[in-house]
Order: sequence, then structure tokens, then C-alpha cells
Amino acid sequence: MTTRLLTGATGFVGGAVVLELLDRTEDTVHALVRGKDDADATARLHAALIGMADGYGRSDLHEAIRTRTLAIRGDMTEPGCGADTSSLPAIDEVWHSAASLRYEEEYRAEIEAQNIGGTENVLALARSLGAGTFNYVSTAYVAGSRTGLIPEESVQDPSVANNCYEQTKMAAEALVEAAGSDMRVRIMRPTVVIGHSVTKHGMNWSGLYGFARQVFSFKRRASRKLGTFLDHARVHLLADPDTVVNLVPVDVVARNAVAISLSDNPATHFHLGNANGPTVREMVTTVFDLVGLREPRWVDDRDGFTAIDEALDGGMTFYRSYLRYDKRFDLTNTEAVSGPGATYSPTELRADLEAYLLYYLHTLRGFEENTGNRLVHPVAA
Repeated sequence: MTTRLLTGATGFVGGAVVLELLDRTEDTVHALVRGKDDADATARLHAALIGMADGYGRSDLHEAIRTRTLAIRGDMTEPGCGADTSSLPAIDEVWHSAASLRYEEEYRAEIEAQNIGGTENVLALARSLGAGTFNYVSTAYVAGSRTGLIPEESVQDPSVANNCYEQTKMAAEALVEAAGSDMRVRIMRPTVVIGHSVTKHGMNWSGLYGFARQVFSFKRRASRKLGTFLDHARVHLLADPDTVVNLVPVDVVARNAVAISLSDNPATHFHLGNANGPTVREMVTTVFDLVGLREPRWVDDRDGFTAIDEALDGGMTFYRSYLRYDKRFDLTNTEAVSGPGATYSPTELRADLEAYLLYYLHTLRGFEENTGNRLVHPVAA
């Protein structure tokens, strides 16, 4: 029997990890959750996990959620995580997946408090509980602006960060690595996480979905001013159409993360990604097609940008590094545990992309499918 304590258990990746642990083990899972008290925190935890289980087609996990998950009220940004741990049993393993996903410089203090300060506090809590293992959910994009094959190893040059989010995740990884003298540490790095591989359900609408939202918003604003002009014109997009975008479903991330945690693999760094992925051209044209835009004109500088092009480009700040810096993530350590068939490579790439995107776009007010002459693929209910 292994006792575990998780942060971020009500979040997208953390919640999927909890469900995977419930499915793969008979153990009880404890979680650090905000709330008025432990009972309120547990109610929040159960509501979030049951909602995820339903969205992922796993309503069979309801009973396990109610009987094998318990929350302790806390906040990772507070000293000691603001938690009264007196009621906890001895904790063998801590998972830290809670984080701020913001990237804007104006929110640097908040991002640093959560991603760096929060990691310091959770590490201190793990030490105080005598935990022997610390699993940290980071991001593969600590690779920053590097290109080519990205190895599963420590970040060597923090200056490659594209924004303060990446900077704070690099700093947090360094804290976890330094804790390796106190406990067994693993750093797990998901790539661009998308919805469930079967149902397409998601709850964190960043990454691929945030890009789609920006394009949809741009189209709506432009259409109010220009009517149907963009149904025929092609905007310019600063991007490399041949760059690969590494998308991975949340259940695949959780499955491989838990497999790593249950293994005796001695490695520290693991990429939780895809053996293959769509190109920027495939991703962008799918998004553009769904919202009613023609394929953009691909450019490598802003010379000749019109006001319309500038309007689109203004929403691409965060996504620029995903659209231009081609990288392949080494999966040697992960595949040593899960096997080469455990990474995700859809056979009908465009149809699969449409399904994920339509699931999300239908949640946006005012979205109407651009059927045109395009074959519309069904979306999981």
C-alpha cells in the first residue's frame, strides 16, 4: 500500500492522474485542495473528479472517488502549504502538478509565487511528511527556443525561455532536482495537452484550444468591420508551416505518468508527449477552416503586414514559439517504461484534430460550424 498526496488534483492533468491511480491501484489518494475546511475541500475534490470521470466515460470510478480520495485544506502559496497535516498518515509519494499557466510579464509576481514559491512550499511539505518520492509535473516547453531533438535531461541554458511561464518552470525544475539528495525525484514534462483520446472531453482550454479561440475571436471582430471580406482574402501568418506541434491527450499523459511512478526506472526526466504530431500547416488550416478562414499566407517576417494581419498577429504572442521553433522530444526514458506503442499517433490526423477542436469550439458563444464543402466529422458526445 502506497500513500500519496497530490497538488492540482482538481485540475486538468492532476485530476487525470488521480483517476489513473484509482484505476491502476487499490490505494487511497490524498489531495491538497483549497476550501473552508477539510470537508469543504473534499466536497470540491469529489465534484471535480466525478465531473472528469463522466467526461472521460469512466463513471465506473464514482465509488472509488467517493471512498478512496480525501482532501486536506491547503494552499501551496502559503508556508507549510497552509495545511494541518496532523490527520494524514505517513506519506510515501508526493505529486506536484498545481501551477499557474499564465505567461504575461505583467503577472510575473503571481506566476513566480505559484510556480516557484509553490514548488518550494510543496517540497518542504514533502520533507516534513517524510515522503520518499516527489513527482513533479513540469512542461516539455522548458526547451524554450531550442530546436531539433530535445533530450530528457536538465535544462542547460535558462536564457532560451520564451516567456516568464517557461522561466518559472525551469526554476521549479532546478528546485526539484536539488531535492534529489533528500528523496527520489522525477520530473515529468507533458507537451501540448489536449482532451481525452476517446471522448475528446477537456477542461483546460489553453494550448491548441487557446490558439483556436484567438483565431475565432479575430474572425468575429474582423467580420463585424469587414463583412465577408475574409471569406475570400488570405491573411499573413508569421509561422513555419512545416514545424511539428506535439499534441498529446490528457489520458495518455496520465497513463504514462502513473506507469513511470509505479516503475523502478532510475531516470529523472521524462517527456510525456507524442511520437508524431501534426504540422503547423495541418493544425492552422484545420482551425482556419472550422472558423471560416482560408489557409493563411506563410511568412517569416512582418514586412508588408496590413492592419488585418497585425490584428491577427497581436493574439499570437504566446503561440509564436509553437508555430516557429521545430522540435522533437526524445521519448527514450518514457518508452523504456511504457513501451514505444504507448505514445499517441492518430491514424486519421485531420479528422482527429477536427473532433478535438469542434468539441471545444462548440463551447464558444457565437460559434457556427463552417460546413461549406467540407466533410464534418462527428464529435464524441
